[in-house]
Amino acid sequence: MVGRGRAGRPTRRQFLAGCAGLAAAFGGVSGCSAGSGARSPHTLNVWGGVPPASGPAALIDAFTAAHPGTEVTYTRFVNDDRGNLKLDTALQGGVDIDVYFTYQTKSLALRAESGMMLDVTDRLAAEPELAPFLDRANPTAFWDGDRVRALATAAEPFFVLFNEDARERAGIPLPTRWTVPEFARIAREIRTDGMFGTYEVPETARIALGPDHWFTPEGGSNFSDPHFLEWLELGQHMIRDGVAYPWTEVLARGLDAYQQNAFVSGEFATWVNAPYSLRYLYNAEDYPHDFRVAAAPLPTSVDGTGWNQGQYNNFIMINPRSPRQDLAWDFVRFWVTEGAPHMAVGGKIPTLGNVPQDEMLASLLGPEPDRWFDVDSFRRVLFDDPAQLYVDSELTAYAEIALAVKQQQDLCWIDERSPDDAVASIDAQATAAIGRFREVA
Repeated sequence: MVGRGRAGRPTRRQFLAGCAGLAAAFGGVSGCSAGSGARSPHTLNVWGGVPPASGPAALIDAFTAAHPGTEVTYTRFVNDDRGNLKLDTALQGGVDIDVYFTYQTKSLALRAESGMMLDVTDRLAAEPELAPFLDRANPTAFWDGDRVRALATAAEPFFVLFNEDARERAGIPLPTRWTVPEFARIAREIRTDGMFGTYEVPETARIALGPDHWFTPEGGSNFSDPHFLEWLELGQHMIRDGVAYPWTEVLARGLDAYQQNAFVSGEFATWVNAPYSLRYLYNAEDYPHDFRVAAAPLPTSVDGTGWNQGQYNNFIMINPRSPRQDLAWDFVRFWVTEGAPHMAVGGKIPTLGNVPQDEMLASLLGPEPDRWFDVDSFRRVLFDDPAQLYVDSELTAYAEIALAVKQQQDLCWIDERSPDDAVASIDAQATAAIGRFREVA
């Protein structure tokens, strides 16, 4: 359900007030590096969350080589709440930013309503090779009403990674098609003393419902759908049974941002993740381990159908305040076309699919792919049977709802709230948030 309109999103005044309050809480971010000196007509300032060495530096070198006399300053921000606050405050404060990236849907919602995304619909229409971004039946762009304001630069399908030593020891065939109940059973079979079966259960509600799964077709809360209860119950039961990783440990260690450390150290045997995680698994110097990894597709619903919980992401957009919008558009176009191969090393599969499969696999799996990976399994999961991805377009009260979901998930999975009570709380909070946002829209 693409482009339902802007009803229910936070107002610009609310967004600015929130940024100001958060900036004060964090002590301000005015000292961040932004390349914000003289506003040269030939110097682009780009902010992104990917480390320069994971693709952006090489891509920028290629762009400047193709555009003599142009310079690009790339400022990296960490894609967490603090990093996104830094970017939001810089945008609202007039820091010289021409092009920037958004990775979190809640940030996309806020930046859209704040007016910080340039309308690129007409520019897209003039570029035949970019026509897929105008396809509303299979969206790969962010639509604000009937206008495109951001392009997804990467397809990020989720899959299930297997520690091959653990799988072979358990005598479990590598799944090529499987359901969520089969995932739960295999996670039980593969666990051993000292190794949990999995880190976290798949998002069964997303798999069953697809895009905009938090909302009904009418735009109301959809958390009464039984798939949300199923997800919380599955996670709680598998944690209780010692199959999934203890959520108390996840929270105490801040492990959500460092899952790769626990996987390479053998703390759990299967890991639901996306291609960007692969760069850790061929870097044995910084992430020591000695086992190979294979990929299985994300499990489906019981009937064999389902969406992937990954999405088209890494949205690139132009700041409407930029005085270099034409040059910025040239950079955006380059990023999604000629520049795409440079981002593969960071696990970024281009949205346009314009990198040959063998080249993409070579970039994703590092310099010694057979040493660390079952290459055929990755080829099968990523390319032979591609996942059904999505772009959410209904973003009403998104940040508030996301906070409610995370809080209740945590309470449920540390066994302080029942799944029924957690879902009821999310539903009530979502309904109230949607109502408030519609009142001020």
